[in-house]
Amino acid sequence: MEEKLSLDETIIAEKTVCVLLVRGENEEGASIYAYVAVRADRLQDFMAAQANGTFYPEDYGVIVEAAEGEPSDEVRQRMETEYGFDHERLIGIPDAAAAHEIAANIPDVMPPRTGLE
Repeated sequence: MEEKLSLDETIIAEKTVCVLLVRGENEEGASIYAYVAVRADRLQDFMAAQANGTFYPEDYGVIVEAAEGEPSDEVRQRMETEYGFDHERLIGIPDAAAAHEIAANIPDVMPPRTGLE
């Protein structure tokens, strides 16, 4: 049975967007990546779909950058500057249960924000 977020957790999750770096392979077997902006309340569904094999990230969020290979230094810098993506603090999300845990604890895993960023 799928565990549900509490009302407070749901309100926070609906207003929080997580930018995820997803890696995989295309139909030809080439390595690909995508930075996907996913609302935290859809994170668990996103991870469950990913675990089922072929899935389309755009069904769960907005693709903000995608290409073959690995992100270039320029792309990494833009993700850090524009979206606050921290490549040094990547959080592995192996499955839907881990996604639920993260969504339920958004205030605890988010770095403190200062100023009007």
